[in-house]
Amino acid sequence: MIEYWIWTDRMKWIKRRKTKKCFFCEAAKLGRKTKRLNILYKSKNVLVLMNSYPYNTGHLLVAPTKHIADFGRLSNEEIKEIFVIVKKCLKILKKALKPSGFNIGLNIGKFSGASIEDHLHIHIVPRFKTDFGFIEVVSKTKVMPEYLKKTYERLMKYKKIFYED
Repeated sequence: MIEYWIWTDRMKWIKRRKTKKCFFCEAAKLGRKTKRLNILYKSKNVLVLMNSYPYNTGHLLVAPTKHIADFGRLSNEEIKEIFVIVKKCLKILKKALKPSGFNIGLNIGKFSGASIEDHLHIHIVPRFKTDFGFIEVVSKTKVMPEYLKKTYERLMKYKKIFYED
């Protein structure tokens, strides 16, 4: 049976009580094995989280572990590690979800659409040829084909890819 989640939880993010705590920094403090905050991977310099309020199934966030907003302040080594992890995320998503394509992007600064402007992060959004079906077009409702926990479990089956050369 296919599980559907009609996208109403996005309002939790929009109406959230603003806090000074950065959830990327909170996640960076946690151990690699925790399921809290949907952490898929954590190293000294890079963190991969599932987006709790995704634009699509498998929406990942890749961020430096240090609290930084300016891309230009990252070292070349940090940038290389971040993009190697982005590459590995794509491999995992392709194996686990078999998307038709991806949107990958950085929103730098408030007016770029960054809802978290103080901690740089990259969005990886898998795209599927079925992204725009009847429900999405007619009722302007986003349907997620499975629950976040289920997607998390599917992606974690491939976590060894993060540790490959």
